[in-house]
Parts: sequence; C-alpha cells; structure tokens
Amino acid sequence: MRYRCILYFLLVFATLSCDSRSSNSKPAQQQASQPDTLAADTIKKPVAKAPPKPDSSYLIVPGERIGQIRLGETAELVNSKLGQPDSGDAAMGKALNFWINPDEKKVRQYVAVYFVRHLEKGQEALRTEQVQVTSPAFKTSGSIGTGSNIADIRQKYKLTPLAYYTNTKQQQVYIYDDVARGIAFEVTLPDSTCTAVTIHRKDENVVDTYLPLHPDMIRLKK
Repeated sequence: MRYRCILYFLLVFATLSCDSRSSNSKPAQQQASQPDTLAADTIKKPVAKAPPKPDSSYLIVPGERIGQIRLGETAELVNSKLGQPDSGDAAMGKALNFWINPDEKKVRQYVAVYFVRHLEKGQEALRTEQVQVTSPAFKTSGSIGTGSNIADIRQKYKLTPLAYYTNTKQQQVYIYDDVARGIAFEVTLPDSTCTAVTIHRKDENVVDTYLPLHPDMIRLKK
C-alpha cells in the first residue's frame, strides 16, 4: 500500500512537471518569434526610382518646340538663341538654316529650322514653321528621339507613313507623321531606326510643307 502511494505521488509530480515545462515553453517560443516578425516589418522595401526628367534644353515637345526653338518664332529671335547659322538657303519668302555640330569626330548632327514669311499686322517676318534635329541628345518626355526603334515610337505615337526618299548610303528613309500631335520621324531601313525628328504645327500634314531637304522625296498614296 505504501509503495502504491509513492508510485502515485511520483506520477502526479511528473505530470505536473511536464505541464509546467509545456506552459513555460510557449511564451518562450512566442518571444523567439517576435524579433523575426518585427524585423520583417521594419525592413524597408526598395522604392523604384522615377526616370530622370529630360533636360529642358534638349526636350522635344510635339507641335510646340525642340529645345530652345519654338514654332512661330522669328528668324531674328532664333538667331539670337543659336547664333548665326552655319549654312542656309533663302528664296521666295522661305528660308532653311542649319546649325551643325562642330565636333567632326561624331556623325554629322544638326539642327535645321525652316522659316516661312508671314504677313501680320502689315509687317512681314520669317517665322519658324518646322524644326528638325538629328542629335540623339534631344528627347521627348517619353525618351523618344533619334536612335529609337520604330516599334518603340509606335507605342507612343499614332504614325502614318507619308513619304520616303533614298539617302546618300542608298538606304530608303520613310517619313512617319503623327499629324494630330505635330511630330514626324525619319526612319531608315533596314534596321527601322529613327535618324531625324521634326516638329510642325498640330493637325498639319508635315509633308505638305516639309523641310526642302529631299527633292527626290516620293509621296505615298493615301
């Protein structure tokens, strides 16, 4: 009888001890997991950086301006901004002036401005009708410019092929225009890369008054 009492007492003690250890272990497990939870909450997720804004001096704004030159500005004002042109031609109330990149090591790059004489309030003035650039430094707010592929340009502009010509390398160059927005692109085959960007007045077909650079330009049938 005494032996059974001792055995019963040992079993009860062992059971209570196990329960005690089990209850004590739960808070420890919970406490051990808290730092991991807190650490996960405090880890800062990387924030995607917005692309840098284009330099205003090289920004192409369809139907408005390229860099410093705006449509509608007089030839005198354009010359005051860019200096005297490196070359040009004028006849019958129109003029085409070029400002050429002086670095001969680079591919020939230029800014071309096409002026048309307008009569306003009894006074005549040559005003900017179109501006064309070949330098890849000039970009739209969506990073489109010379060097862009036609597929990328199509994602941002509603293009219509209007004409084509053959360049000095015997490559065909197609002129695509977003008439409504006032921006056109010269795209050279076979790699379909833009080699020149032209801005013009919105809702005006660029080919109707296109820069007189390509007398052999062939218009596409509409």
